[in-house]
Amino acid sequence: MKLEKRSLPPIGLFLLYTFSITWFCWSIIIIGNRYFNTLWYAEPLFWIPYTIGGLGPAISSYLIYRQFNKDFSKASFVEFIFGNKIDIKVWLIFGLYTVWRLLMIWIGFEVSKSITIRLILSMMINLPFTIIFGGLEELGWRGILQPRLEKMFGYLPSILTVGVIWSVWHLPLWLIKGTVQNEFPFGVYLFSGIILTSSFTTLYKYTNNIFICVLSHAWFNVCIGLALYVGNNGALQLSLNWKVIVFFAVELIASVILGMLYNRNNRRRVLSS
Repeated sequence: MKLEKRSLPPIGLFLLYTFSITWFCWSIIIIGNRYFNTLWYAEPLFWIPYTIGGLGPAISSYLIYRQFNKDFSKASFVEFIFGNKIDIKVWLIFGLYTVWRLLMIWIGFEVSKSITIRLILSMMINLPFTIIFGGLEELGWRGILQPRLEKMFGYLPSILTVGVIWSVWHLPLWLIKGTVQNEFPFGVYLFSGIILTSSFTTLYKYTNNIFICVLSHAWFNVCIGLALYVGNNGALQLSLNWKVIVFFAVELIASVILGMLYNRNNRRRVLSS
């Protein structure tokens, strides 16, 4: 009960801050589109409210850090992001994840014929942008929300809950023409959100490093961008064939099993110490 009472205020305030910042900024775009014929996707002014809205979880994580500093063991905000250290094991885990994503778009989305050295270099160049437009969300989802929900409700319920919250947080983007979400059925997006939640949560468990989750999230966005634009000759759509479904199913099963194994081994270490 004490744990639940301590976790509830940070969770509630994080969700309040995040949804308020994001939905307010993205609502400005929707209003501008519908009533003032402005702020259309990719226009210069569009990126101001869009970027601030997308940074809602990151901004909220810092606000929570400042407000509940005692819960972070007096670690600086930089230490909160990067963890204790990034050793060879952490980079190896991230490397395996990176290769898995490449295999997903290479085989699953069937873009192997379109991949060139020049294209791979462009992916690396785009990575810093996808860190800002997506990756930094992990400061909130993995840094604040998911660990606290897991302590309260357990591993699987927390993954489902965060996956749903994360997907619902994106809802305004379905009302903005030009966004990737505008071309997706929400049910498909929700399912993928739950899968990615399980993946990033497992990565966080084994690396204890939010920045690795930031990079992984950004790398996913880069890869999906490749599948969107290159795999479909510039058309903004995904070919969700059976290979893609198999890749996502394997990812979900593997990440959940690894996450549960980590929790079990961690409980054993605590009991034996």
